[in-house]
Amino acid sequence: MEKILFLSAPTVSKSSTFEVSLAGITYPDPDYRIFRKCSDIYVVEYISDGEGTVICGGDVYHPKKGDAYILQKGKEHKYFSSPDNPWEKKWMNISGALCENLISAYGITDTVYFPNASVGEFFDEFIDFCEHNTDIYKINEFGAVIFHRIVQRLAANAEINIRDVAKETKRYIDSNIYEKLSAESAARNVGFSVSQLGRIFKKEYGKTVYSYILDRKMDTAENLLINTNLSVREISDMLQFTDEHYFCNIFKIKRRMTPKECRRGSAKK
Repeated sequence: MEKILFLSAPTVSKSSTFEVSLAGITYPDPDYRIFRKCSDIYVVEYISDGEGTVICGGDVYHPKKGDAYILQKGKEHKYFSSPDNPWEKKWMNISGALCENLISAYGITDTVYFPNASVGEFFDEFIDFCEHNTDIYKINEFGAVIFHRIVQRLAANAEINIRDVAKETKRYIDSNIYEKLSAESAARNVGFSVSQLGRIFKKEYGKTVYSYILDRKMDTAENLLINTNLSVREISDMLQFTDEHYFCNIFKIKRRMTPKECRRGSAKK
């Protein structure tokens, strides 16, 4: 179920600097789903409760309560509510040159998902304005101001969030080293797409998520080889490698020796 607060008249020029074409509130609905093959609008949304899935340009995100996202014009948009914890969200569908210019000026052109966004107050302010005004031009004028505030806040929070996301990803890997880890599982844990998390993690730690997973698993494997009597196969299984042969190949690449050579070398010390 949705509450539509503003729908622009078809006579409003599509070449305007900034235009709100649609705005509203989506209430929890496990069957909620939106799809645009090549969107001609920007979509800005804030999740006030619940969670869901967003796909933009092929990248997948899992936003939840307190998060926001911007879906850019010209890309495929897919988003749907969690069937178990359907979201409630506030949103604006907008267009015009100001959208692209502001997003670019604040350096968030490549960012879709903004966790812990702290922009709910701006959506509330705009929704309240729409409920008490019917003048399309005044709504567009106020919408441009609100959108600027939203972009400004998201950009300010983005750098902090990037460091937090990188640290959380590192903590997740370190704490689950005996699980079957992947770049995909790490991305799901923080709600980012694999590609976006990859850029964030590499900027912070100088290596890819997958490379860090392998490094930590090799560190653990070396410790087990030196300090336990576990067989190579047992260690491979514990660390969730697909088979012993693959584990030995990775270990040799990373350590320039086989697991058995590592164990024999430590025994001579």
